[in-house]
Amino acid sequence: MDVVFEVASQRYPLDERAATLMAENLRVKAAHEPGAEGTRGARAVADAIELRLIEDTADPITLGGDEAEAVFYAPEVPNGGGDRLSALRHAVERLHDEWIR
Repeated sequence: MDVVFEVASQRYPLDERAATLMAENLRVKAAHEPGAEGTRGARAVADAIELRLIEDTADPITLGGDEAEAVFYAPEVPNGGGDRLSALRHAVERLHDEWIR
């Protein structure tokens, strides 16, 4: 099952393994680095990923604002996601670049 993210009206699917690792990394970052860049939306994204996996739903997770920043600053998923994860990271990077201007 894929978890689908939506950034600026574009959809980016991640396979279950990559999405699960991202959720775990976001939770760890939020717990161990409170106040660091990208932690404000980290738990919300992790919760949304887990909800999609538990409910087996294809509803996209819309990333913008704090949630997009959380994915932008999330630790890399080791050996997971490949081109799909790269595409998602580039999309949130574009949002980040627009936001800081």
